[in-house]
Amino acid sequence: MSESKKEELIINDIGSVQREFYRTYDPDYWLYKIQLLTSTHDNFDKLKGDLAEDFKDFSDEDFKRMLRTELHFLYYQMTETLFEIIFALMQHDNWDLWLALTFSNDSKTKYYSRTYSKIEELVYASVKPWTGKKQPLKMRGEDTEIPMLRWIFYFSYPSKMDSGQWDKNLEIIEHLLISFARDFSDKGEYNAYKHSLRFHNTSFAAAISSIGMKQVKVNLGGSKDSVVILERHKKRNSEGEVVLTNQIARTIKPFDFERDQNCCLLIHALLSNIILTRKYTLLNELHGKKFDFFTFNNIQFPQIIIPKTGITRHSFTV
Repeated sequence: MSESKKEELIINDIGSVQREFYRTYDPDYWLYKIQLLTSTHDNFDKLKGDLAEDFKDFSDEDFKRMLRTELHFLYYQMTETLFEIIFALMQHDNWDLWLALTFSNDSKTKYYSRTYSKIEELVYASVKPWTGKKQPLKMRGEDTEIPMLRWIFYFSYPSKMDSGQWDKNLEIIEHLLISFARDFSDKGEYNAYKHSLRFHNTSFAAAISSIGMKQVKVNLGGSKDSVVILERHKKRNSEGEVVLTNQIARTIKPFDFERDQNCCLLIHALLSNIILTRKYTLLNELHGKKFDFFTFNNIQFPQIIIPKTGITRHSFTV
């Protein structure tokens, strides 16, 4: 459907709806959930009495495994949210963010967004959608332009960082976004979680052995957690494109609880920046009030998001 034929949505009081979103959207919802899952896991022995109270058969390890798995898929959910918001802001007005998020899957409206495709394109594109783009705005009462990536995560909010610090900060943010997008693009496990819970979690270890004058065993990696799913086997065709075959593959994807926690906390920081810098700028009643926002030029990248599992995917036909 062409842009000119998109259905017009009717809202009686658009201004009220727009202000409601920024007043009530709580980016700390994600932080509460991260804290719930990690604290329950790490303090399990103290909480077990209450957690196991209504169970006849209670498995400590199964319960803790469930918590680690939930955090793993929270990372996917938060990644999807982050990119939905980024693409909505780049395509629409700040005030239309609630509408753009709500109708991003409705192809009959102007808010339709191919979010999954855009995330995959982000991984492989040499030029990112924000590369070289500037956003005009007023800052301290003067007309100026700032990099699109800064506008997305900091809007017009001023900072004492110098140009070098800003460059480093935005460089780290871009690296993080590409890492999150790469993880999300291989989302078979996320689909298995969302639709029918068609997976299981098990420990995983991989090693190779050579037998000669002396037997040598090399550990390739492992984890006490891995998502196991069935999916169609993939291969590259003569043109180098990845295509699905009719063969079924059993795929194992180890994951790292600590890494998932780090990624979730980083995404929470990015989401908070997006919402709060706009909230305290767009809502008149909040003008002049202070709030905290996050910078990333001092984080240890890529160490903070390197998985300790070694192998990140193992797939074979069944």
